Amino acid sequence: MKKQKRNLRNEAGFSLIELLIVVAIIGILAAIALPKLQQNLKIGRETAAIKSLQTIHTNQAQFSAMKGRFGSLKELHEIGLLDANYASGNAVNGYIYTSTESTQDVYCVQATRQSPTTADKDYSVIEDGTIRYVESKSPSPIPHGEGRSLSDVGSASGGSQGTTKP
Repeated sequence: MKKQKRNLRNEAGFSLIELLIVVAIIGILAAIALPKLQQNLKIGRETAAIKSLQTIHTNQAQFSAMKGRFGSLKELHEIGLLDANYASGNAVNGYIYTSTESTQDVYCVQATRQSPTTADKDYSVIEDGTIRYVESKSPSPIPHGEGRSLSDVGSASGGSQGTTKP
């Protein structure tokens, strides 16, 4: 009878040491994978912001052809060129879009990240299609024409990430 109980106890499941080893392995994998996942999410948000600014630049060119001047984000939305989230100040993929100036010859649209954990860079696009960025610890809007141009980065590294001009 004792032999039978002992065998059942040995076959009852995992030992505490086996469970601790599994938990330790999962912890190590999570410690390695989570920072990489967070970095990939930041890169994805930044890429989406750049693409959105390129689209806004194209929309500004269409608006300018129709109205003879550049428009605000609200005006672009009102004629159906832009989604309402961009014009309303709601965050889109972790970025808030604002137009700081819109005249006949000049415009500047900024993509400012919602928080420092959202991404590492803030972006802007101006009337000639140049997309610029500032890398800082806290979100900060970029004044017209300031910041580092993506075309400078793309040509220096041989990359294809540049500006678009319609």
